Amino acid sequence: MIGNISFKKTIVFCIAAFLISTISLSVYAEQSASKTVRVGYYENEIFQEGAKPGAVKNGYAYEYYRKISEYTGWKYEYIYGTYGDLYQMLIEGKIDLLAGLAHKKDREGLIAYPQAAMGSETYNLVKHDIDKDITVSFSTLNDKKIGILDSAIVDVLNSFLKNNNIRASLVLFQAYDELFKSFDVHDVDILAAEGDGAYRRDHAEVLCAFGSSSYYLCVSIKRPDLLSELNVAQTMLMNEEPNYINSLRIKYYPFSLTSRAFSDAEKEWLAAHDQLRIGCLNHYLPYSDTDPSGNVYGIVRGIISTIMQRLNIDNVKTSYIGYNSYNEMLAGMNLGEVDVVFPVGGSLYHAEESGIYQSNAVLSAPTELVFHEKFLNAVKEESETMSHFAVNENNTMQYYYIHTNFPNARISFYPSIEACLNAVLTGKADYTTINGMRSELLNNRKYRHLSSRQLNAIDNRYFGVSIGNEALLKLINRGINVLGIDYIQNLAYRYSERLYTYSVIDFIKDNSIILFLLMMVFALMVIVMLFRDVRRSKEALNMVQQANRAKIVFLNNMSHDIRTPMNAIVGFTALAQAHVNDIELILDYLNKITVSSQHLLSLI
Repeated sequence: MIGNISFKKTIVFCIAAFLISTISLSVYAEQSASKTVRVGYYENEIFQEGAKPGAVKNGYAYEYYRKISEYTGWKYEYIYGTYGDLYQMLIEGKIDLLAGLAHKKDREGLIAYPQAAMGSETYNLVKHDIDKDITVSFSTLNDKKIGILDSAIVDVLNSFLKNNNIRASLVLFQAYDELFKSFDVHDVDILAAEGDGAYRRDHAEVLCAFGSSSYYLCVSIKRPDLLSELNVAQTMLMNEEPNYINSLRIKYYPFSLTSRAFSDAEKEWLAAHDQLRIGCLNHYLPYSDTDPSGNVYGIVRGIISTIMQRLNIDNVKTSYIGYNSYNEMLAGMNLGEVDVVFPVGGSLYHAEESGIYQSNAVLSAPTELVFHEKFLNAVKEESETMSHFAVNENNTMQYYYIHTNFPNARISFYPSIEACLNAVLTGKADYTTINGMRSELLNNRKYRHLSSRQLNAIDNRYFGVSIGNEALLKLINRGINVLGIDYIQNLAYRYSERLYTYSVIDFIKDNSIILFLLMMVFALMVIVMLFRDVRRSKEALNMVQQANRAKIVFLNNMSHDIRTPMNAIVGFTALAQAHVNDIELILDYLNKITVSSQHLLSLI
């Protein structure tokens, strides 16, 4: 009974706490709906960019600002300047917020810290790669000039130098762009930078880490109202999206300087190799395939070439070999034909059994369970026994997935995924599976009677290298992190479209009824037009006949009318000739001839 009462009290307490926090957030958001908050915005690679009017803003801190605004309703007014100037403005209350400040006791009375940090980072010393006299041995740092931002990082570096008896001089800078420029032109020997806060450093090499710290979105001491709202917003963000900070860091980390800092093992591999041979699985777009000319294409080629470009690896040439089956591809690596294979899949156990290391996941995609549409209502949860699967014998990854998730299923092997789909269509198998990035294949008309359902278990795709070749594995993983998942997914969608072809014949079949109706309408229109032309021809013939009759009548009438005066003229002329000596008669005849002539002229 006591346990039940305690449980009920706990439930009541949780509900009450949730309601209070929700109401508090609503109140804060309502109060802040029209509130404009002044944000100090300075330029810092990756962390926040676009620190000038009209520039496109981006970066870790900028995205964090926007996220906080979702909970508070704040509208931001950005005040631009250097880090040092903006920090002083925060103390004076001329701005309300400033991001990226480490916690220091002597600042507590000057600025306000929220309860939660907005992130954490490691501080690194970075040298020029051509400075061979500077190494990881701390004694080589003596008498060197170290460029550093005039901030809390200075105290951390001074402590590091003191603890390791390093005699180096610090050159302080008030702005990040000045610091990076000084390092790029070799005015300072070493750059002290946040691990995720600098990139685009050509020919730079990370020496070591000298400390770490959490950093905060700090508030003006004169704005306790904003501090309270920020604390509530951060609490709600933590409750609703507990992995937000980590995902934000992963999103921006690949572009940092440290992501390009090769380990000693990676450097040794690059020094010992001038080529990288990639083995690829054919007939497996968007991942990889080989065209009729023998050229490998798909995301594998885009990934490898972009990795080489982003990591500034220009002394290693890449080549590609396509294999028609997964097992042949792995055998090619074991025989030394290739250094890397792609794609590989399955569990770590399957990878170990195959003698390979798996890289970080290149693409994560759900697997689609494919079945005939007539069994749509009969498909059960995947946790229950599935009876009979068609599996592509050339794609062992599909076998791994089905064997792992449906251990009691009966499996029949077919030479291709198309053959597996046809087996399901014809009832030779109950199910097959298809990788989520290849599901466009089901849009082809010949598979219109197949249905699919997304399964819960994710089937990742990886690069594979031989066990023992951990240096190359680290290099591949570094490149995957630098590219980021967004780039790889966008690349994959471009090639996925090639799995779906829509021909003219497909169009005709899909729209046969509409096309038949259109043809009937067209035929009717043709008949109507022919009928109209025939009718017009008859009307034209009638008009011609009427015209001919009118012409004949006209000529008959005219010939009669003309003949009368002509006869008079001829007759009177003959009489005049016969009575040439009778002047009176001649004059009378001439007068009648004149009258008849005028009559004839009027007719004409």
